[in-house]
Amino acid sequence: MKATETKLSDVRKAIDAIDNQMLALIDQRLALAKSLRALKPASQAAWAPAREHALLQRLLDQKSEAFPAKTMIAMWSALITCSLMTQGPFVLLCASDKTRALAGVSFPGAPVETLDMKSWQAQIANTPGAVAIMDFPGQEQNWWLDLAKASQQLFVQTLLPKWPTQTQSACCVSMGRPAFKSGQVCWTIIPAHTTPKVTGRIIAQEKGLILFESNEPVDLSSGSVSNQSNYFHIGSFFPSLLTRKSP
Repeated sequence: MKATETKLSDVRKAIDAIDNQMLALIDQRLALAKSLRALKPASQAAWAPAREHALLQRLLDQKSEAFPAKTMIAMWSALITCSLMTQGPFVLLCASDKTRALAGVSFPGAPVETLDMKSWQAQIANTPGAVAIMDFPGQEQNWWLDLAKASQQLFVQTLLPKWPTQTQSACCVSMGRPAFKSGQVCWTIIPAHTTPKVTGRIIAQEKGLILFESNEPVDLSSGSVSNQSNYFHIGSFFPSLLTRKSP
């Protein structure tokens, strides 16, 4: 055997050994993820978007120049999805080919079912572990109006795709009010003729209502807004992942 062939064989053996180590570590990670289910309240969803964002951002900050961001996010998204499925039901609900494609990229391997837009809220509420992938609000995409109800329990949890962030075109909607965290933005439905006293921008507007994105929560418990009964928080989430250098 030539010296170059020997070196090639040695490198491949080293790669195989690393692959075996990686697989063993992934199995350990999945076992730890599964153990989380017993530590969480039964009513708490397995998927924690804020935790996922923090995890991916931390890895983005640490990755080498040789590791493309898109590849890294795809790999860890698949691992996170696998972890979620070990913790209990996790299913994506999609009404179009576009949202199905986004679901496949963002949560590789997760089961996907058809979302019936005539009864989409009830379907999410009655499907254990359901996350609906909804088209980004805009012209002819006015599903957000259905969330302007005092009794609604569905909230926007994050935006898709995870990467690249310049073309966010869908929302993940599921049960459970997300707690606001520093660095997040809030979506609030407000009457078109009023403006809350916080910095923000209009995402969509229809039927006398505005979907308003703010850099801080609109405090409905204070006197900072008028006609508070017409204001509805529908989501808090991190706006995007960032490629940045660690200090």
